[in-house]
Amino acid sequence: MLLSLIRTNFSPQETTGILLIGGKPFCGTLEPPSSMHCIGTEHTKGCIPLGWYPLTLTKSPKFGRVLPLLHYVPGFEGIRIHAGNNRDHTAGCILVGQLSGTTLLHSRSTEHDLVERLQKHRDEPNYIEITTPERFFTEHCSSITDLECLLYGARYDREQPLAGC
Repeated sequence: MLLSLIRTNFSPQETTGILLIGGKPFCGTLEPPSSMHCIGTEHTKGCIPLGWYPLTLTKSPKFGRVLPLLHYVPGFEGIRIHAGNNRDHTAGCILVGQLSGTTLLHSRSTEHDLVERLQKHRDEPNYIEITTPERFFTEHCSSITDLECLLYGARYDREQPLAGC
């Protein structure tokens, strides 16, 4: 299963984005502050470099529950996708929930839904692609309308498919 994290806002305080599952919007994301290094493949400590990373479900020693773990992230270890409400909760990881400004709402239920979906696909390879809107468009969309629909359509309504996409 492929997850795509499209980073949509870079600031000195945090990095926000949209997480897609199988090409469909799933939730908002919050990561550590951006720098020019988060946009390319080079990095300093901050957000994770753009790229594709294998993803597995393992029990987190810190959180005591099963969470997605990203593998082979240059310069980082133990990067997980988990619940959290603001940039102080990231510690380098990707937080998931319903994005409201720079805060995530419904983070625990979103994390639970994500883990449930990944568990259904645990016998197949799982990856996360971390990208920008421009790169995502180049690699996945047949028109600018497709990208606009993903980014600005009903992106947080996981129960309803995107009309017209």
